[in-house]
Amino acid sequence: MDDEKEMSSLINLSRKIGQAFCDEDTFEETFSKDIIQQWKYQGNTFEMSFPKNSSDTTAIKNCYSEMRKKLKAINLEAPSESSMRLVSNFAKAEELILLDELWEELGTDNES
Repeated sequence: MDDEKEMSSLINLSRKIGQAFCDEDTFEETFSKDIIQQWKYQGNTFEMSFPKNSSDTTAIKNCYSEMRKKLKAINLEAPSESSMRLVSNFAKAEELILLDELWEELGTDNES
């Protein structure tokens, strides 16, 4: 995947996660030099800045790393297989699948 598509995919997944998991009426997205998403999850603030146009591979890797750190800081980590199996509510299952998709995209800090 080229860098621009990779960043666009991350921004879109982040937007979906923010809208799905945010505390009621807390999701905001602003556009300036960067795209800034801010929302609250269980009272904790998540704020992430994405470069609008980035072809710099290092900047993109840093963005992925920063997003992993910020999601972990608000306790929104990848769902476990057991939590995915135990969910009976369809809407909740869709949220967990979306979260799993985001974490798959983010990978781990050890990946290059």
